[in-house]
Amino acid sequence: MKEYKLKEGSSIILDFIRGVSAQVVVIGHGISFFGIFTFLHEPNFPWMQNIAVLIFFLLSGFLISYSTIRKTSSNNYSFSYYFADRFSRIYTAFVPAIIFVLIIDLISQGINSEIYKYNNAFNLKTFIGNVFMFQDYPVFQILSYKLTSFGSARPFWTLAIEWWIYLSFGYLLLVISKKNKITLPNLIVFGFFSIVPVYSLIMGRGNGLTTYWIFGLIVYIISTLNVLVNVNKNVKVLFLLVFSGLGLFRAYFKMEAYDPIFAFLLAISLWIIIDLYKDKKFSNTAIKIIRYNASISYTLYLIHYSILSFIKTYFGNSANPYLLFTIGFIAANVISILIGRYTEIGLTKKVKQTLYLRIENKRLLTLNKRH
Repeated sequence: MKEYKLKEGSSIILDFIRGVSAQVVVIGHGISFFGIFTFLHEPNFPWMQNIAVLIFFLLSGFLISYSTIRKTSSNNYSFSYYFADRFSRIYTAFVPAIIFVLIIDLISQGINSEIYKYNNAFNLKTFIGNVFMFQDYPVFQILSYKLTSFGSARPFWTLAIEWWIYLSFGYLLLVISKKNKITLPNLIVFGFFSIVPVYSLIMGRGNGLTTYWIFGLIVYIISTLNVLVNVNKNVKVLFLLVFSGLGLFRAYFKMEAYDPIFAFLLAISLWIIIDLYKDKKFSNTAIKIIRYNASISYTLYLIHYSILSFIKTYFGNSANPYLLFTIGFIAANVISILIGRYTEIGLTKKVKQTLYLRIENKRLLTLNKRH
């Protein structure tokens, strides 16, 4: 693979897409909860929150591939460092989020346990299962041991798929492929990591989210080839309009966001967008807004559903639905900022640095023993 460096313009537009997609998820669930703007969802158009989730997986496939493969140029970069990267990114926001969900659901039950809708998912077993990313785990489903997303946090199911994709991809790239260690223990570990990703290739919730993540990986690989370098900008814009238009037509025709052809057309559109914006200059104000919105998008995705559900449950029959939607949207964003500024922006770096330090100390200790 050729050396590939993501330019600042491309990086900013990817952050813009990520941040906007998170807001779209909130809007989509909001109009669903409060029964407004019905022309924006089924049966008139696929649910926008599902389209946003699809975009998340495309972005993840591209960005994780990009960052990981760049780091593999260092001989010291191992699966331990990769795990530290992914763990610090996922869990520093996820743990506070699941605690937030626990608190808001306890409040909800305390107000009126009879109208709380998530009793079957609000228990210690489900809480622990979610912490270890076993929600909707296919092996458990085969054994008729249902483990779903915790409490009112319905979007948690996508997080488990993402986590196991991360582990299987990293282990394949940094252990089996990089070190060329195809041993029985390594194959067993890789097999365990791959249960969810393999199941989600064509099955499971999301109708093949692993495949769509791989589409993002393919976008990265194609981007390294610099195929569009000599293509006129106007032609690129035309291609973008054609493929995105075909994508929208496909989504409308199938009335399904989790559709492989739609995902493929979106992937091509993403590839063109990354190239189109590589030399784009943004104002400092725009960069700050885009970066900040993206920096709290993960927390927003994790907690917004519980907030909207709480508002709908206890105020849905006593206030204007458009007002409740507005309050829910603002509340979700404000709370995400209050939590995310300490977790996604600050705590992630601290946890990562701590894990890196421990890995480095262990590596140095091992080298000293050898000598």
